[in-house]
Amino acid sequence: MEPIVQFTKDRRNFWAELNQTRQGGVPKVWKSVFPEATNIDFHTLLQANQYIASVTNEDKILKGTAHLPAVEMDPVVKPYHIEFMENYQRIDTETLFNASLFFSFSDGHHSVHMHRDYESVLLIQGYGEVTFITANEDNSKKDVHTLKTGDAIFIPRLYGHKSVPMGPRVTLSLGANPTKAMSTNPNFMNQPVNTSQPYN
Repeated sequence: MEPIVQFTKDRRNFWAELNQTRQGGVPKVWKSVFPEATNIDFHTLLQANQYIASVTNEDKILKGTAHLPAVEMDPVVKPYHIEFMENYQRIDTETLFNASLFFSFSDGHHSVHMHRDYESVLLIQGYGEVTFITANEDNSKKDVHTLKTGDAIFIPRLYGHKSVPMGPRVTLSLGANPTKAMSTNPNFMNQPVNTSQPYN
Protein backbone atom coordinates (compact mmCIF):
# COMPACT_ATOMS: atom_id res chain seq x y z
CA MET A 1 0.00 0.00 0.00
CA GLU A 2 1.32 3.45 -0.96
CA PRO A 3 1.86 6.01 1.82
CA ILE A 4 -0.94 8.55 2.13
CA VAL A 5 1.56 11.37 1.59
CA GLN A 6 4.70 10.95 -0.48
CA PHE A 7 7.33 13.00 1.31
CA THR A 8 9.14 15.02 -1.31
CA LYS A 9 12.40 15.84 0.46
CA ASP A 10 15.04 13.75 2.19
CA ARG A 11 14.96 15.04 5.75
CA ARG A 12 17.73 13.01 7.41
CA ASN A 13 19.85 16.14 7.90
CA PHE A 14 16.85 18.00 9.26
CA TRP A 15 16.13 15.34 11.88
CA ALA A 16 19.80 15.21 12.88
CA GLU A 17 19.78 19.00 13.35
CA LEU A 18 16.51 18.89 15.25
CA ASN A 19 17.81 16.28 17.68
CA GLN A 20 21.00 18.27 18.19
CA THR A 21 18.89 21.39 18.79
CA ARG A 22 16.81 19.48 21.36
CA GLN A 23 19.96 18.63 23.29
CA GLY A 24 20.86 22.34 23.38
CA GLY A 25 17.46 23.36 24.72
CA VAL A 26 16.84 26.29 22.34
CA PRO A 27 14.29 26.81 19.53
CA LYS A 28 15.27 26.61 15.88
CA VAL A 29 13.52 27.36 12.57
CA TRP A 30 13.91 25.51 9.27
CA LYS A 31 12.63 27.04 6.03
CA SER A 32 10.73 24.97 3.43
CA VAL A 33 11.62 21.67 5.11
CA PHE A 34 8.06 20.31 4.69
CA PRO A 35 7.11 21.33 1.11
CA GLU A 36 4.14 18.95 1.19
CA ALA A 37 2.58 20.94 4.07
CA THR A 38 0.23 22.61 1.59
CA ASN A 39 -2.12 19.77 2.61
CA ILE A 40 -2.30 21.11 6.19
CA ASP A 41 -5.16 23.43 5.37
CA PHE A 42 -8.73 24.31 6.31
CA HIS A 43 -10.08 21.29 4.44
CA THR A 44 -7.93 19.01 6.61
CA LEU A 45 -8.93 20.95 9.73
CA LEU A 46 -12.66 20.71 8.98
CA GLN A 47 -12.49 17.02 8.06
CA ALA A 48 -10.63 16.22 11.29
CA ASN A 49 -13.11 18.28 13.31
CA GLN A 50 -16.06 16.53 11.63
CA TYR A 51 -14.66 13.11 12.52
CA ILE A 52 -13.98 14.09 16.14
CA ALA A 53 -17.44 15.68 16.44
CA SER A 54 -19.11 12.56 15.05
CA VAL A 55 -17.49 10.25 17.61
CA THR A 56 -17.52 12.56 20.65
CA ASN A 57 -20.61 14.73 20.04
CA GLU A 58 -18.38 17.74 20.66
CA ASP A 59 -17.69 20.19 17.85
CA LYS A 60 -14.51 22.01 18.88
CA ILE A 61 -14.66 24.63 16.13
CA LEU A 62 -18.26 25.62 16.89
CA LYS A 63 -17.27 26.02 20.55
CA GLY A 64 -14.90 28.81 19.53
CA THR A 65 -11.55 27.18 20.21
CA ALA A 66 -8.43 27.62 18.08
CA HIS A 67 -7.01 24.20 18.98
CA LEU A 68 -8.08 20.80 17.69
CA PRO A 69 -6.25 18.09 19.68
CA ALA A 70 -5.92 14.35 19.11
CA VAL A 71 -5.69 14.39 15.30
CA GLU A 72 -2.90 11.77 15.12
CA MET A 73 -4.96 9.33 13.05
CA ASP A 74 -6.25 11.85 10.51
CA PRO A 75 -5.18 10.61 7.05
CA VAL A 76 -3.31 13.84 6.27
CA VAL A 77 -1.71 14.24 9.71
CA LYS A 78 -0.74 10.60 10.29
CA PRO A 79 2.36 10.54 8.01
CA TYR A 80 3.79 13.64 9.72
CA HIS A 81 3.09 12.11 13.14
CA ILE A 82 4.73 8.81 12.20
CA GLU A 83 7.79 10.54 10.76
CA PHE A 84 8.12 12.55 13.99
CA MET A 85 7.87 9.44 16.19
CA GLU A 86 10.37 7.54 14.06
CA ASN A 87 13.01 10.29 13.92
CA TYR A 88 12.72 12.34 17.11
CA GLN A 89 15.25 11.18 19.71
CA ARG A 90 13.30 11.41 22.92
CA ILE A 91 14.96 12.41 26.16
CA ASP A 92 14.17 10.33 29.24
CA THR A 93 10.41 9.91 29.62
CA GLU A 94 9.26 11.76 26.47
CA THR A 95 7.15 8.86 25.26
CA LEU A 96 3.66 10.33 24.86
CA PHE A 97 3.46 11.57 21.28
CA ASN A 98 0.54 13.67 20.08
CA ALA A 99 -0.66 15.80 17.19
CA SER A 100 -2.87 18.89 17.22
CA LEU A 101 -4.01 21.53 14.77
CA PHE A 102 -3.92 25.19 15.76
CA PHE A 103 -5.78 27.62 13.56
CA SER A 104 -6.90 31.22 13.13
CA PHE A 105 -9.64 32.60 10.89
CA SER A 106 -8.08 36.09 10.78
CA ASP A 107 -5.12 38.00 12.18
CA GLY A 108 -7.24 38.94 15.19
CA HIS A 109 -8.39 35.41 15.96
CA HIS A 110 -6.89 33.56 18.92
CA SER A 111 -3.38 34.65 19.64
CA VAL A 112 -2.36 32.96 22.89
CA HIS A 113 -0.37 34.40 25.79
CA MET A 114 3.30 33.61 26.33
CA HIS A 115 3.41 30.13 27.84
CA ARG A 116 5.71 27.17 28.48
CA ASP A 117 4.65 23.66 27.52
CA TYR A 118 5.74 20.57 29.43
CA GLU A 119 6.26 18.88 26.09
CA SER A 120 8.73 19.51 23.29
CA VAL A 121 6.90 20.57 20.12
CA LEU A 122 7.61 20.63 16.41
CA LEU A 123 5.32 23.15 14.71
CA ILE A 124 4.86 22.73 10.96
CA GLN A 125 3.23 25.63 9.16
CA GLY A 126 0.48 24.66 6.75
CA TYR A 127 -1.91 27.18 5.27
CA GLY A 128 -1.11 30.84 5.84
CA GLU A 129 1.53 32.62 7.85
CA VAL A 130 2.17 32.88 11.59
CA THR A 131 4.77 34.53 13.78
CA PHE A 132 6.13 32.88 16.92
CA ILE A 133 7.76 34.85 19.71
CA THR A 134 10.10 32.76 21.85
CA ALA A 135 11.61 33.71 25.21
CA ASN A 136 14.20 32.11 27.47
CA GLU A 137 13.56 31.31 31.14
CA ASP A 138 13.93 34.86 32.52
CA ASN A 139 12.59 36.56 29.36
CA SER A 140 15.94 38.31 28.83
CA LYS A 141 16.20 36.88 25.29
CA LYS A 142 13.21 37.16 22.99
CA ASP A 143 13.23 36.20 19.33
CA VAL A 144 10.67 36.61 16.56
CA HIS A 145 10.23 33.85 13.95
CA THR A 146 7.86 34.11 10.97
CA LEU A 147 6.75 30.84 9.40
CA LYS A 148 5.24 30.35 5.96
CA THR A 149 3.84 27.18 4.42
CA GLY A 150 6.40 24.37 4.68
CA ASP A 151 8.49 26.02 7.41
CA ALA A 152 8.94 24.43 10.84
CA ILE A 153 10.05 25.51 14.29
CA PHE A 154 11.13 23.24 17.14
CA ILE A 155 10.45 24.51 20.66
CA PRO A 156 11.99 22.50 23.53
CA ARG A 157 9.93 21.79 26.63
CA LEU A 158 9.54 24.70 29.06
CA TYR A 159 10.79 27.28 26.54
CA GLY A 160 8.48 30.30 26.43
CA HIS A 161 6.56 30.97 23.24
CA LYS A 162 3.40 32.46 21.78
CA SER A 163 1.83 32.58 18.35
CA VAL A 164 0.69 35.69 16.50
CA PRO A 165 -1.39 34.88 13.40
CA MET A 166 -0.75 37.05 10.36
CA GLY A 167 -4.12 36.10 8.86
CA PRO A 168 -6.00 32.83 8.40
CA ARG A 169 -3.66 29.94 9.20
CA VAL A 170 -3.46 26.25 10.10
CA THR A 171 -0.43 24.97 12.03
CA LEU A 172 0.34 21.34 12.85
CA SER A 173 1.80 20.73 16.30
CA LEU A 174 3.65 17.46 16.96
CA GLY A 175 4.44 16.95 20.63
CA ALA A 176 6.59 14.65 22.77
CA ASN A 177 5.29 14.72 26.32
CA PRO A 178 7.03 13.18 29.35
CA THR A 179 5.15 10.32 31.00
CA LYS A 180 5.83 11.62 34.51
CA ALA A 181 6.39 14.97 36.11
CA MET A 182 9.97 16.12 35.88
CA SER A 183 11.86 19.10 37.21
CA THR A 184 11.84 22.40 35.34
CA ASN A 185 15.26 21.59 33.91
CA PRO A 186 14.55 21.56 30.15
CA ASN A 187 17.06 18.76 29.58
CA PHE A 188 15.60 16.39 32.19
CA MET A 189 18.90 16.01 34.06
CA ASN A 190 17.34 16.26 37.53
CA GLN A 191 15.28 13.75 39.42
CA PRO A 192 11.47 13.84 39.20
CA VAL A 193 9.86 16.47 41.38
CA ASN A 194 8.09 15.22 44.51
CA THR A 195 4.56 16.37 43.76
CA SER A 196 3.04 14.98 46.97
CA GLN A 197 4.12 17.97 49.07
CA PRO A 198 1.90 21.08 49.15
CA TYR A 199 3.23 24.29 47.66
CA ASN A 200 4.74 26.79 50.10
